[in-house]
Amino acid sequence: MFEREFFGNTLWEYLAALVTFGAVLGGGLLARRLGLERMLRRSRGADLQELLVALLAKVRMLECGLLALYLATRHLQIPHRLDRLIYSGVLLALTYRALTMLQAALDYAVLRLLASKGSTAEADRGTARGISYLVAALLWILAVLFALSNLGFNVSSMLAGLGIGGVAVALAAQAVLGDLFSALAIYLDRPFVAGDFIVVGDKQGTVEQIGIKTTRVRSLSGEMLVFANSKLTSADIQNFRQLRERRVVIIVGVPYQTSAEQVRKIPGLLRSAVSAQAQARFDRAHLKAFEQSGFSFELVYYVIDHAYAVYMEVNQAIHLAVLDSFCKEGIAFAMPATVFHQAPGAGAPRIG
Repeated sequence: MFEREFFGNTLWEYLAALVTFGAVLGGGLLARRLGLERMLRRSRGADLQELLVALLAKVRMLECGLLALYLATRHLQIPHRLDRLIYSGVLLALTYRALTMLQAALDYAVLRLLASKGSTAEADRGTARGISYLVAALLWILAVLFALSNLGFNVSSMLAGLGIGGVAVALAAQAVLGDLFSALAIYLDRPFVAGDFIVVGDKQGTVEQIGIKTTRVRSLSGEMLVFANSKLTSADIQNFRQLRERRVVIIVGVPYQTSAEQVRKIPGLLRSAVSAQAQARFDRAHLKAFEQSGFSFELVYYVIDHAYAVYMEVNQAIHLAVLDSFCKEGIAFAMPATVFHQAPGAGAPRIG
């Protein structure tokens, strides 16, 4: 009885196919369940384990069933159309599932990258999501081409058409693509992040959002500055948030009528004015040169705080301290002046 043929196959062959189907389907589902239970017990606090759990949880009964049906019918004589239908179903299902797993792994990698750089700002997360969408779109295109190629479609002419169309689109959207790749460069290289105070040319402000095409900066006067990303990657940028210490140079001039004793006191007075400030570090103070208007002293110090408001407060306090100490010592500040010398009986004055 088992040797009798029905539709080109014996009952033994049908029975073997049925056993294969049940074994593959049951084994796959059982392995998925046991793997999930084991990983869930070990995944607490482990990001990689949680990723594996998420990937394994994406496996559905439909994919297992189609794969089991495909393996079970390999040794059966079935109509060609039915065989192609089963093969197409398995191919599409497995391609889709592999693509969703790749997307989940990509999202995990992006989140890990943000965490490793200590970035939790919503603007950075938005940029990361935008880049993830672009990579996902590329993966979908490749998956569709892979599926069509394995289903017997001639993708060569399609690729040629896409190539010509891609060149036309690239030429038409050259600026947009340039900004897009510039956004990727900014995100990976991170010359600045949201919240940094930057200066680009004669524009300055605080970075609020780094988008796919543009970066938005809030200026000191309140308006929004919108920069194309390609302009930022080719420009010289000053990032003041990365500033650890601010070097300040002050030139102080006193007239030549100042006595030698007072001149010798001035470097010490300048040093005392800086040392009195807790957020300033003294570097040097010297008589620098004999200028046209008088003696020129150079004071150099560092403000050990990146905030501009702190710098202005310290700078103001030091100037006021210098003013007070000069007044106490009776030292005047030099004023730019031009002296005219006229010899007795000379017709015109001589500038000296």
